[in-house]
Amino acid sequence: MFASSRPRRIAAPLLGAVGLFAGLLVAAAFAAPRVHEVTPPPGSRDVPASSQISLVFSRPMDRLSVESRLAIDPPRPGSYTWEGTTLTFHPEAPWEPGTTVEVRLPAGARSSRFLPILQSHAWSFVIGAPRIAYLWPADGPSDIYARSADGGEPTRLTTTPAGVLDFRLSPEGTQVIYAAAREDGGSDLRLLDLATLQDRLMYSAPAGKLCRAPAISPDGRWLAFELYDLESTSNERTIPGPGRVWVKPMDAASQAVPVGPDDHGASAPGWTPQGWLVYQDRSLGAIAVVDMGTAPDLQPFNAIPNELGEPGAWSIDGRDVVFPEVGFVPETLSVPGSSAEEQTIFYSHLIRVEASTGNATDLSNRSGSLVEDASPVYSPDGNWLAFGRKYMDSDRWTLGRQLWLMRADGSEAHALTAVGDYNHSALGWSPDSTTLVYMRFNQAVITEPAEIWLIGADGEGAHSLVTGGYSPRWIP
Repeated sequence: MFASSRPRRIAAPLLGAVGLFAGLLVAAAFAAPRVHEVTPPPGSRDVPASSQISLVFSRPMDRLSVESRLAIDPPRPGSYTWEGTTLTFHPEAPWEPGTTVEVRLPAGARSSRFLPILQSHAWSFVIGAPRIAYLWPADGPSDIYARSADGGEPTRLTTTPAGVLDFRLSPEGTQVIYAAAREDGGSDLRLLDLATLQDRLMYSAPAGKLCRAPAISPDGRWLAFELYDLESTSNERTIPGPGRVWVKPMDAASQAVPVGPDDHGASAPGWTPQGWLVYQDRSLGAIAVVDMGTAPDLQPFNAIPNELGEPGAWSIDGRDVVFPEVGFVPETLSVPGSSAEEQTIFYSHLIRVEASTGNATDLSNRSGSLVEDASPVYSPDGNWLAFGRKYMDSDRWTLGRQLWLMRADGSEAHALTAVGDYNHSALGWSPDSTTLVYMRFNQAVITEPAEIWLIGADGEGAHSLVTGGYSPRWIP
């Protein structure tokens, strides 16, 4: 009897120890950090070439242990940033279209409490070719679509009940910020991630107001936009009334604040490459420049005279801005298409202004003739300006502006199109500065729908991409 009971007395403590050890293993497994979410999503295709790579962990991590183990193939120089438990890799240069990017984090990376990740995590995604985002159709509530430069089938990116008013790409081209109309006449600002297709509300205009023209700052921290009061007309319609520029941090919960003097009308917000907020102060007739470091009291520190009110284009280094300014010829001239035999001729030249000094250079003056230049856009490499030009003298006058290029200093100006009845606008450069997208509209037959076209910077390969679309923008 004694012999048979002894093993049982030994087994009880042993079983308890085994149970305790197993419990500790289970607890450690639950406490061990895990990769909770990644972007771009595994297996995703048509990912923008400038996309960042993010990993969201279940627990705070030892940052060096993660960064030293993370492998990205093909390798890319870049930098890491952390926000809470989220690690983001920012590539210095975009991937080539068609590249399969593989990401792997081996087991062993530690949490801030030194618990290791127990399983490796790996996934891949495919970089897409540059695409054109645009609004369609022009004759009804519009949504955002995307289409590759070689044609192909369009992809619908938004589905809104009352249509999209306007949109822009984020600075790296991986997100779309857009103004979605509401049935009450107001609008909301929404953010669409092009890698995940997640769509979220960023700002909702209060009742009786309309927001539009959203623009994200270069560092991704700020969202600027126009906010208008809605006014009733005699036929019981509502239209935008007085408006101002507002700004808010890039999270949905933060409050928006107005920019500039309370009694000044403002529109057309944008950003310089170094992160200054710029907008058109309609009361001053000038481009106002704001340092976001002064938030929340956001008042301009500089005003660049700009009577015409077109936003203009900032040079790649942010030192200069180019915009059209109007002048007139004192004498009267005959103009084709005018019922009057003679009239005063107005013209517009592209003026480059050095922001720090105000020194101005007339880039259009090299032409030596009357021209109407407008809508300048710098190429991404900073070497060229695309713009619209219309000659105002009777020998070369055309109904519509043509697409032109000039060097950044105003030299080598030359036309890319010569279709006199068509007006060319909404110009945009491809990421590699080799191709331009534009909208053209037949001003002789106004019932024809607008078209979106592409053309090489060398003037070759012009072709139609979309009929009935407008506001084209490149997705890199």
